Amino acid sequence: MNEAEKLSRLADLAREGIPADVDAAHDAAERARFVEAVSRGAAQRRGGVLGWVAALSRIDTWLRFLGLSPAHAGRARWGLALAGAAALAVALVALWPARRLDYAVEGAPGAAGGYIAAAVEEARLRFTDGTTVALAPGSALRVAEVDAAGARMLLEDGRASLRVTPRPKARWSVEAGPFAVLVTGTAFDVSWTRADGTLRVDLREGSVTVRGPLAPEGLPLRAGQRLVARMREGDVQISSLDAAGAVGSAAGPAERAPSPAGAAPPGGEKNTGPGDVDGDAGAARPGGSRAEGAPAGPPPGGSTAAPDGAAAAPSWAKRVAAGDFRSVLAEAEQRGLGGVLEHGSLDDLVALADAARYARRGDVAQRALTATRKRFPGTSHGKAAAFLLGRMVDDGGSPGAAVAWYDAYLAESPGGPFAAEALGRKMVAVERTAGRAAARPVAELYLKRHPRGAHAPVARDLVEP
Repeated sequence: MNEAEKLSRLADLAREGIPADVDAAHDAAERARFVEAVSRGAAQRRGGVLGWVAALSRIDTWLRFLGLSPAHAGRARWGLALAGAAALAVALVALWPARRLDYAVEGAPGAAGGYIAAAVEEARLRFTDGTTVALAPGSALRVAEVDAAGARMLLEDGRASLRVTPRPKARWSVEAGPFAVLVTGTAFDVSWTRADGTLRVDLREGSVTVRGPLAPEGLPLRAGQRLVARMREGDVQISSLDAAGAVGSAAGPAERAPSPAGAAPPGGEKNTGPGDVDGDAGAARPGGSRAEGAPAGPPPGGSTAAPDGAAAAPSWAKRVAAGDFRSVLAEAEQRGLGGVLEHGSLDDLVALADAARYARRGDVAQRALTATRKRFPGTSHGKAAAFLLGRMVDDGGSPGAAVAWYDAYLAESPGGPFAAEALGRKMVAVERTAGRAAARPVAELYLKRHPRGAHAPVARDLVEP
């Protein structure tokens, strides 16, 4: 049944209602009320889309088609007819394309082309969904992209305070230097000092995720937390706003999380690939190993149970999320690292690997990731470990070994969360080790799968003659 037949059938159903004769005056009043309701709903849903004016001008035509005009008043069946008309209105509202957000700039009269610079006074952006961005004096921001879901903004220097209106499917981001703050609905302050490469995020409400070279997988923040990332020192600090405010922005009871991105494996350590014994993706899970998510086994010669009346310590995953990486490493060494790697749960192995990478303990990170793949090869974390191992050896100066790990990950998770980065990194690694000609097929594949990916400019350069 084509669209015309479906619409005709809808009209037939609308006419086959409860017998009820309606006079012309009542018919006109009901049609007017229907048009008013649709107009009001459309204005609320689309922020007063002007296109609805033209659509509403055709409502009378639709009503006549459905048999609701005065000429058909003697045989109108208002029961199902109005239901059909209402369904039509709902369909129009639901299928109408979402309108792109717009914004107005206050306090920066020279703003143009999405670039806003606050000189001696605060500048403010007001979006049509209610989201506001306050730009501190001396700061500069560029609105790079705006769509119906939100906006992507680039903070070039200075501080911005955002209050994002929570909406279904909202998508906002603020990029500052090499970092990105991803958010759906919250209130936070973000500052970026280009001179020394320092990012600070103060989260007032809701939650955000901060991604960048020092946190490739993203560090989640909760309301009341502050994140400070220093590119020059290569570390990240997470602390509470109350504690940070008491001692100033440069200090706080935070654990430093040095970047895993620039960390090479420790001196003398072999950069293993997926074909080596400990990194074999197909290695069988040892007999007696625990199921995914099972609690870690007790430390050798002791018990992990808390004394009577004592509160249980936070899980390793929670400590990593809070930036407490060192206590995870300390506890793993206290239990016995070998025992944790052999008997610990999947959650503990993942948390230990993350803590080790953020604390620049490449030796521990490699062992934890290798154990994750060996003991839990079919899980998403087991597959992701291949990419993380590849990135570690790649950043450690062994692109050839990294390619094997990237291939292993792409074979196991072609649509995984790291697929684009794995393919892009493989392309760069192949160019470094085998030249442009060898990297060109990888670049073509990357552009086919990820035409707007982060490595697309490099891929296009490789493809062009």
